[in-house]
Formats: sequence, structure tokens, C-alpha cells
Amino acid sequence: MFGLDRTATRIVQIGALVVVLLFALAVFTMLNKPSAKNEAKVATAVAKQLDRVAAETPVIRQDQEDKQREVEQIQGADTPLPAGFASELERVRRGG
Repeated sequence: MFGLDRTATRIVQIGALVVVLLFALAVFTMLNKPSAKNEAKVATAVAKQLDRVAAETPVIRQDQEDKQREVEQIQGADTPLPAGFASELERVRRGG
């Protein structure tokens, strides 16, 4: 090819392949830039979700308080577990 020996031809082929790959990488990078339009869509979606969470937060907190009150009404819920309870529970869980 063009009067070059085999080694020189191989080097030129590898060099051309590297140039083509670098060009393809450059084109791919330029095409995948986030556009302002996409960023605006994401920002809008995030804002909507945050607004929804903010609106539901008082309801969630009220639900948690109700559940806490129900737990406090259970007889013995405020007493600590006896010493060694965890090891006994683990022994029973393992079947020993």
C-alpha cells in the first residue's frame, strides 16, 4: 500500500483507527450535552415532587403522632425489656 512495507502499513492503519475513534468520541460527546430544555423539564418535575411532599408532610406527621399515641396506650409499652432478653430471643429464633 503506497509503497510502504508491512510494518509501516500496519502503523498507518492503527493510527487511522485511533483518529476515527477519537472523532467518534468527540461527536458522541457533543451530541450528549444536556440541553437547557431537558434541564428545565427535570427542574419542573423535581419542583412538582417537592411541592407534593411539602403538601403531604403535615398529614404524614399527624399519622405518625396518632400511631405513637396508640403505642403509648399499650400496657407495658413504656417498661424496658429485661436483661438478657435479646440473647434469649436469638436462642429461640435459632431453635436452640
